[in-house]
Amino acid sequence: MEFSRLIQTLIAAMALEQRSGLTVGSLRTILKVTGGVTSRVFIMIKSLAIEAIETGEERITDEAVQSWQPVWAKHAWNIPRQPAAAFR
Repeated sequence: MEFSRLIQTLIAAMALEQRSGLTVGSLRTILKVTGGVTSRVFIMIKSLAIEAIETGEERITDEAVQSWQPVWAKHAWNIPRQPAAAFR
């Protein structure tokens, strides 16, 4: 319930022209894809809203949620790793 309210609040903040009525299945997908990490949820909703505006859809659809690809998964292995400095 609280997660649903969070998503509804985020979508409302995106100022899309059409109402985005997402199903429970889409909410579950958002939760699964983001792992419940708040920053990832924000990134996903923002990305979906941008796509909705660019395509002229002006709403986030269940289909868009299902086909969305997480940016962090595409680039996670490209982040250079530095060994942690030893404490002396």
